[in-house]
Amino acid sequence: MNGKMMEYMVGRRGIPMDVLTRMKIEERLEFLPQTGKEEACICFPYLEDGVMKNMKFRDAAKHFKMVKGAELIPWNIDAIKGKEKCYITEGEIDALSLIAAGLEEVVSVPNGAGGANLQWLDRFVESHFDDKTEIILAMDTDKRGVELRDELVRRLGMDRCKVVAWGEGCKDANEYLLKYDLPRLRQQVEQAAEIPLEGVFCPMDEWDTLMDIYYNGMPEGADTGLENLDRLIKFERGFVLTVTGVPGSGKSEFVDEIAMRLLLRHDWKVGYFSPENTPLAYHYRKLIRRVVGKRFEHKGMPLPEAGQAIRYLAQSVFSIMPKEDFSVESVLRIAAQLVSRKGVKVLVVDPFNRFEHQIPDWETETQYISRIFDEFSNFAVKHKVLLILVAHPTKLRREPGSKRWPVPTLYDINGSAAFFNKTDYGMVVDRNDELGQVLVRVAKVRFDHLGGPGDAFFAFSTYNGRYTPTEERTLDHNPPEPKWEHTNFLTEKLKPEQQGLGFNEGE
Repeated sequence: MNGKMMEYMVGRRGIPMDVLTRMKIEERLEFLPQTGKEEACICFPYLEDGVMKNMKFRDAAKHFKMVKGAELIPWNIDAIKGKEKCYITEGEIDALSLIAAGLEEVVSVPNGAGGANLQWLDRFVESHFDDKTEIILAMDTDKRGVELRDELVRRLGMDRCKVVAWGEGCKDANEYLLKYDLPRLRQQVEQAAEIPLEGVFCPMDEWDTLMDIYYNGMPEGADTGLENLDRLIKFERGFVLTVTGVPGSGKSEFVDEIAMRLLLRHDWKVGYFSPENTPLAYHYRKLIRRVVGKRFEHKGMPLPEAGQAIRYLAQSVFSIMPKEDFSVESVLRIAAQLVSRKGVKVLVVDPFNRFEHQIPDWETETQYISRIFDEFSNFAVKHKVLLILVAHPTKLRREPGSKRWPVPTLYDINGSAAFFNKTDYGMVVDRNDELGQVLVRVAKVRFDHLGGPGDAFFAFSTYNGRYTPTEERTLDHNPPEPKWEHTNFLTEKLKPEQQGLGFNEGE
């Protein structure tokens, strides 16, 4: 270390030279794409088991880059292995500030608060975090830092997480160090507060959310990109969506449509418990063609596109197939692990009747279903997921002289009125083959800022499995054919450097 960046790190950031030397921090000239030229950079080595896995180059103007194609891992990950306690910061300089204050078990997230999609965390949860009894989160206090903090709490568990408050005039650990000193910094971190007691709240606990609503209005919820459906319903996590329809109406297909659109538009990873969608390869085939927009076969979908979709979905879609049994307890236990280790934000249960239900002698079926629905609702709230539950209706009677079943309601779901009374969202899917259209009836939206009851009509493509909005078709009204969409959604979704996710013949 010498020259410009030494002065920057020691003089302007307050990090002692011995700490920089011990942590193998270096200075070098490196080309930065943001400036288009070589810059004096501070170099943060990303080591795992002492082996270099990545390197971050950062100049004094906060431009940075990492090694192209290298794995994203937490910085200083070796320092917390086998330890009961650890500290997590939003950046390497904040982590160095804590280390300088004598707190050694510190890691930094690799990409700041650049998104709450913590894919880099997945493979370290079991090996480096499951054994922790206390995890101190020393994040920035800006909006993105709070989002990162909340996602880490969700993934790692609020029962063992504590949060550092930096107080007035400081937004992170390094600012606190520069304003005060190393002993005060250590004292502040060690005074990290527990997450508020679970199950007990007051308005002050919701201060940030209340102020956000006060100034910006109610949140709009997540859309699907299907204009006619988005006018009726937007989705929030922490809620249950119940979907019903007569057999063969396309309930599962439309649930897949919703799940894939939430994934592609909002990065909501999906966990499926869907025993009827087996073999799993058959289900994945349907998801791939829906994402790519083409028939999944070598004549219709180029292999690079198929490979790109397979690898994308391999990081985003997970199927639950318990070995022991299909009990509600087993499925939700695995789903909780998917939330923690993979960052799943949507859980699809399709259908409800495929659980191995064991109704106690002291409960009626209605009481049992009501209790199980409470478990689903509690799971959605605790893990902040959108839980989509597919449930079959009881056997309906055809109207005299009609070949079609009547459109069911949520009250027609077999077993209990709880499916309507306790769900947050309710939806009915009904396919009319004679008219060539699908009715999606939004029957319930608990909070009116997220939508309300109404009907949306779609045409279904047997070519790629996608639903296209259309006008209502009747015997007296025959609207024009919809404009079918065959674009590859991943072309717009993935960044240029991710476009090479596919593979070619022979790989």
